[in-house]
Amino acid sequence: SIRKLKESQLIGVEGTLYPLLTRLKNDNFLGYEWVESPQGPPRKYYKLTDKGEVFLGELENLWKDLNEAVNHLANK
Repeated sequence: SIRKLKESQLIGVEGTLYPLLTRLKNDNFLGYEWVESPQGPPRKYYKLTDKGEVFLGELENLWKDLNEAVNHLANK
């Protein structure tokens, strides 16, 4: 959720998140659907596409490799 991203300091302001979501959608990593809300306006829910799932796996592998390299350097 946006609240969790803010708490982890991964995003500074909400204005950072929505341009990122738009770029990911335009690159076909995300899809979305509008869902009627019982309170207020309809809400947009994002979901990874198949291409997004593959890209996420690649990012996870890259992060793992980077993390291992940094840990290796830190423990020298």
